[in-house]
Amino acid sequence: MKGNTMAKNQPGGRPDLGERMQPRKNKYAAPVGTLFLLLMLIGLISVAVFCVNFTRAMLDNSGEKEEFGRIIAPVLMFDPVPFENAVDADPLFLLQSSMWSALLGEKRDSYQFDNDTNLRLIVPASDIDVACARLFGPEVELHHQTFGDYETTYVYDDESKTYYIPTTMEAGPSPNVLSVVKKGDSYTLEVEYVPPATAWTQAGGRPAASGPSTQNKHMMYELVRVKDHFQLVAIRDVPRDTSSTVEILSSSESSSSAQPAA
Repeated sequence: MKGNTMAKNQPGGRPDLGERMQPRKNKYAAPVGTLFLLLMLIGLISVAVFCVNFTRAMLDNSGEKEEFGRIIAPVLMFDPVPFENAVDADPLFLLQSSMWSALLGEKRDSYQFDNDTNLRLIVPASDIDVACARLFGPEVELHHQTFGDYETTYVYDDESKTYYIPTTMEAGPSPNVLSVVKKGDSYTLEVEYVPPATAWTQAGGRPAASGPSTQNKHMMYELVRVKDHFQLVAIRDVPRDTSSTVEILSSSESSSSAQPAA
């Protein structure tokens, strides 16, 4: 026994098996484990935030609605009659819409004022033709002419092929795109006609609507993607809810059958 103890304490002596089997404590194990758990928690939170933001971006198409509203604004402001083909639409409406599409387009800052009155913009008819082809399609041909009334007149100069457009006009309705349904390259929009603000509404005489109003006019606009832009194909009335119609007819029949015969 004494010899074993001496052998153990001697330099170069072998430790016994029990001493060699004892686990060694690592002073870095706890900090490293804590750091690993913290990084894993941060990763889980980041993935969850990414999924929420991605889902929200997929469901929120407000940017798309605003873009469609900008495209159809020059059309809707004149409250056109529904049509199935732009070629069959009113020629004056096509001219007015194309004109304001050009005025609100990318070249709007390049148009100069008339030197005589400084109240009219000079717009080449060729720019309006380009705007028409982009908005309604190349098959639509405009009939350039002077039009308007005693208060607002759009003068067409046939010699210079330019329009003199007054900068003052009565504001028309503006679009509020409620829904967008995509089918291939075709996009069907349900659009609310928002009436222009007046001094009465701005002064608080009538509370502003916080959402779509059922009292405002609603129409369906169909557009098709053509290369890098959209063309307006048709304007239609909003389809009636057939289920509501059936319920109304059923209730009418029930009430009539319940009445006693004379």
